[in-house]
This record gives sequence, C-alpha cells and structure tokens, in this order.
Amino acid sequence: MVYLLMHENSKVAVFEVDSEYNLLRADAGNDDRIKSKLPVGVIDKASLKRWIASRGVPATRKGLKNELRNMEMNSPFEFMLANNGLSLTDHYWMKRIDDGITWEEINLYTNSFNAAFTLEMDCDKSGNIQSIYGKTNFTPSASLKGDLKKKWIIDSKGVRRLLKGNDNDGCRQSLCEAFATEMHSLQNKFRYTPYSLIKISSEGRPIIGCECPCFTDIDTEFISAIDIISAYKKRNSISYYEWFIQICMEKGIDVRDFMEYQIMSDFAITNQDRHLNNFGIIRNSKTFEWIGMAPIFDSGNSMFYKSSYIPVDKALLKIQITSFRNTEIDMLKYIKNRKIFDVSLVPGEGWLMELLSKDKTCSEETNERIVRAYSRKLEYLRSFQNGDNIWAFGYNGRQ
Repeated sequence: MVYLLMHENSKVAVFEVDSEYNLLRADAGNDDRIKSKLPVGVIDKASLKRWIASRGVPATRKGLKNELRNMEMNSPFEFMLANNGLSLTDHYWMKRIDDGITWEEINLYTNSFNAAFTLEMDCDKSGNIQSIYGKTNFTPSASLKGDLKKKWIIDSKGVRRLLKGNDNDGCRQSLCEAFATEMHSLQNKFRYTPYSLIKISSEGRPIIGCECPCFTDIDTEFISAIDIISAYKKRNSISYYEWFIQICMEKGIDVRDFMEYQIMSDFAITNQDRHLNNFGIIRNSKTFEWIGMAPIFDSGNSMFYKSSYIPVDKALLKIQITSFRNTEIDMLKYIKNRKIFDVSLVPGEGWLMELLSKDKTCSEETNERIVRAYSRKLEYLRSFQNGDNIWAFGYNGRQ
C-alpha cells in the first residue's frame, strides 16, 4: 500500500507499507521545493522513515493494548494510519495515494473529531468538562505522544483541549501541572499552557486528572527542540543548549531569556523531565516563519511525583533530570541572567500543602517533606541569584 505524507495540501513524501502495516520505504524525492516542506529534522531517507514510523502512539502507553484489541488493530502504526496521521501539534498528515481528500476536509482544527480513546470521562453536575464527539471517525489521539492515558476533546465552546490522567493510582502529576500553572501565573513573564484539575474516570475509577487548551491552531504548528537541533550540523565547540539558542536567533527569535526562565522555574518545582520533545518553537504553517517559543507545557513529572523518598538539604542539589544536562544544578550553569525568575513570586507553602492533600494515596508526612524540599529549593535559588557558588556546596547524604 502506498501512502503520501502531506503538509496541508502539499505532497512532501511517499511511503509504502505491507499488508501487516510494516513500513517498507519512504522517499521525498529530489525537488527542493518539496523537500523544504519536510518536517524539521528530516534530512534524508533514514530520518524520514524514522519520523513516519514514530508518528503513532508510543507502544508504552498505558492501556493501549486493550484499546487496539477492541478496535481489532495490531499496532499503534496501523491505528495512526487509520486516522490519517492527523495531529493537533502540526499540519502534517497521511493518506492513501489514490485518496482525493483535502486538508480542508480533514484537518482537526476546523472539523470535529472522535474524542474516544484510552481515557473515559465523567462530566459532574457542575459541568467540569464537556466533550463534543465528532461527525467523523478520526481521532487526534492516534498521534498523541507520551505514556500517560490522554486524549483530545472539543469542549462546549469549541476549544480543543487535552485531557491527561496519571501513571499510578494517585494524581500527583495532575497536581503538579496545576502547581506549575499557578507559579507561571504569578511570575507573569512568559507564555505558558494553563492546566486545570478535572474529575475523570480511568478504568472505571474516579480520579483527578488535568486538562489544557491546545496551543496550536489552523495557522500555526509546533516544532520540538530535538527536531531543531537534529536539522543542523553542530560545531564541536558549542553545547547543544547554545546550539539551540543560536539556531533560533538565526531564525529571528531571541529565546535565551525564555530558556533561562524555564530552567529556573523547573528547578523550583523539581521538574525532572524537561526533555527535548516537550519544549520548542511555534511557526507559521503557511510561511514557515518562526514566531517564538511555544508556551511552557508538560510539567507533570515534578515534585518527586512517583517517589516516597524526598531528598533533604544539599541532596536536593544532586537531582537527576532528563534535559540538555544530567542534573538540575548543571542546567543552572547555562544561566546568564540570574534574576530572570522572581523567587518572591511563587505559590506559598500552605497553598502547595493544600494542593497535595488532594492526592489521597500520599501521606501527610510525605506531603510535608515535599513542601520542605520545595522551600529549600527556593533558598538555593536565592543563594544562586545572590551570586553564591552553589556547585561548591557540600553533600549531606540522604534522610
């Protein structure tokens, strides 16, 4: 079976799959006008094939196997192709080579869609959330990244919203999204994606989840940092962090302040998962002009969300993360403007304690330790902003 990779109504590549939905080959041809519309980071046939193969839902998604079995499908890739590779992240999609459907008829920004997939939803009496199930069978959830149960819906006002669950029986990740939202709101410096807590149901159990509005639209799309730094050959004399900033500068957007703010705010909330797929830039989908950084999003893996062990004192300066560097404190070495984050404009300890208490699977003692760790992290940020060499601080071990 032969498929086309499309960007809106432009054909940008052709690929072939066998009857078992194994990807056989992919080719963009040699036309520079066409190649200029390929996804950022796709530089040859091998990277094109990887991009197409990874378009589907991760195989590690919780509950995915049961969902596929119910739909009588064998793989996330088959499910993705059945939904034309549509996404609410960018304007790429896929269709059979003999299919005459157009972007206007199929895009998820102006057309309704099927919201059902991997996350049930309860609407309580106060009307926390409403879902409009579309007239088509397409679902953007078929191309939705991440391991958590999640799905896109259209609310009663027509806004595209992402609903997310948690990776365990608690709701700490959703609470952390709400906490990050409160912090960015108080700082009021850079764009962020606002998350709200909602009542949902997962596997028949009532839980607290979170939801946020889509930050792309019919005229804009998201490009991740990993795709950006993969698209250009880096000099050995520069770090990947500085390389990302330099590429953005050459494209007309100054992102250094944003990046430094993101590093410091992530340190404050102990976000251990600022990997290079969950931040990036927004570009115009018609002109391909880079507009600016995407709003901060996906901060749920924070505040020791899946651990009962909470570091204390200087052990808080040894926290491992997934990002440009392996530890939080090494990320701080990139900072040039130490005052970009206002330590006085953060949620208070009482507010955080009240928020954490919503997770009934976590003890009050653990919550108190999280709050103490948060307070200590802020103290370290104050020392850092005052010019102290916090990298030289000793290590006291663990509690």
